[in-house]
Amino acid sequence: MGALTVRPDGKGLGYRDEVPQDRDAQGVLWTRMSEAPGKGRPDFGALHPARQRNALLNKLCQVCGGQASRTSQGWLFLIEGSEMPEWAGDDWPEGALSTKPPICRPCAALAVRHCPHLRHPLLIHSRKPRTWGVFGGFFTPDAVGTPRPHPTDGYLPYGHPSAPWFMASQLLVELTRCTVDFEFSPARVHPG
Repeated sequence: MGALTVRPDGKGLGYRDEVPQDRDAQGVLWTRMSEAPGKGRPDFGALHPARQRNALLNKLCQVCGGQASRTSQGWLFLIEGSEMPEWAGDDWPEGALSTKPPICRPCAALAVRHCPHLRHPLLIHSRKPRTWGVFGGFFTPDAVGTPRPHPTDGYLPYGHPSAPWFMASQLLVELTRCTVDFEFSPARVHPG
């Protein structure tokens, strides 16, 4: 966080040594993270910010990095079924926001076995996943102008007036024109 600063115009957050790749096409600042492909162990509970964004934008499988599965029903997404928000209607997961990139069918079973966040896995197809915004954290300058993070992270739709003070760590898509894949049986790959 030492590289963060208030922009010279005082109207937002920036890096002291900022380069164009630090912001997305909508001008939102992104968390920096080192790249070391093939090194270390997979962390199924977390996604690298640049890889997560690339996978969502290019419809790549979140596990293997290949092309995600797509049928006439849409792109395949694996989400946590117990995370239905209070506002959701009978058509949920229609309109659900997801930070998880799509997935290929062979990797879905692997993800269900290894991802600690998937207690009630739900496989859905989305015909029109739409880029919605970002997930990350807000910052506020203190009395001497040092950016200080807010205690909790949150969602920010693209175009929001608070975007200059936000640091993104994950891209968000809205899943639309959804159908649940009832042929997928987590019990077969995740007994109990």
